[in-house]
Amino acid sequence: MAATRKEPAFSVLCFGFVICGIVTVLPGPMLPLLAAKWGLPDVQSGAFFTAEFVASTIASVLAPKRMRWSLPRGYALMTIGVLLLVVAGGSTGVTLGHSLAFGSFVLIGFGIGLSVTSTNLLVGAAPKEQRARRLSIANLWWGIGAVACPWMVAAAEKAQDFRLLLVIVAWASVAMFVALIWLREDRGRMVRPLSLRADANVLIFFAIMLFLYVGVENTVGGWIATYVFRYNAVTLADASILVSVFWLALLVGRWIGSLALKSISERVVMLPSIAIALIAVATLLTPHGRAAVIAAVVAAGLGFGPVFPVGVSRMLARVADTRNTGWVFATTASGGAVLPWLTGLFSTKAGSLRFGFTVPAAALALILLLALGENLLLGAPVGVAPQASEAKTT
Repeated sequence: MAATRKEPAFSVLCFGFVICGIVTVLPGPMLPLLAAKWGLPDVQSGAFFTAEFVASTIASVLAPKRMRWSLPRGYALMTIGVLLLVVAGGSTGVTLGHSLAFGSFVLIGFGIGLSVTSTNLLVGAAPKEQRARRLSIANLWWGIGAVACPWMVAAAEKAQDFRLLLVIVAWASVAMFVALIWLREDRGRMVRPLSLRADANVLIFFAIMLFLYVGVENTVGGWIATYVFRYNAVTLADASILVSVFWLALLVGRWIGSLALKSISERVVMLPSIAIALIAVATLLTPHGRAAVIAAVVAAGLGFGPVFPVGVSRMLARVADTRNTGWVFATTASGGAVLPWLTGLFSTKAGSLRFGFTVPAAALALILLLALGENLLLGAPVGVAPQASEAKTT
């Protein structure tokens, strides 16, 4: 029997998730700088988001098939992508600079899809009593990177040295690659004998639930600045601060959820969290003063916090083979593109962004119904922790 090596330490995976959070958010704060440098129209600037999203979606499908290689390769691709962005930033030619930046975000997107999906599956392979809490903590660190990224870009802009920031991120990715390249997961694990049909039902159920959740999270985070600027007579600067408040509240909610999971069940944590988020978002459908809107945004963030990691945990508790979960993570990511767009569409048709917020409110109501009916639709989960598996390689 071939020798096996130990899995990556949980702390190492959490450090990697900080990097993933930074590079995932990176196109947003860098977009105005790149557009100004090369005089790009919005359609070309927006292509950077599309490039990263499409590449990440494809990689999410591929990652579970060969997790032994997906995790380190993900960080290797991130490193190359970030360094290519350094080269692109130094280019004065519009065509060359734009092409290099586009290619860099494709590579970064592939790296994100491979690394984030593999990390969630590896962390989710923990024993049942630790699984949801570890997923909450890991995704908390992803959120820390995502929240830190705009502040890091702002500091780099003030210092007029973006290359240094990108080189630091690249070196951090290299460190992760080196830490992971010699590690492989234990091949001696047994896969639980569930039927393919049972797995299909579970995967479809959680693909819908997590698609809606990620869509709602991105809708509130993406539109709330416009909402308060339009209805609450605040400056654009103050409106932007509220976006940071939302994401910080989400991080706090994720941290509180990880603590609560030490003593209470996943279901008891998840259901009230969704209900709180639903009430908070529903509050935004009608006129309220600034204080009430801020309170609703904070409550929404707190409620959102535990939902994704607990949802992933409950999915992994039911599937026989985690190699089948890649397309769920890919579908989940697409929610972040679809629901914000639908919100804008509803807002435009009705002439009211408040009406547009019926989209996330309705999605949260459906998530709550799915969470309440999970055991009815899927049956009680098998009380055995899921195990990450790997396709046989030669």
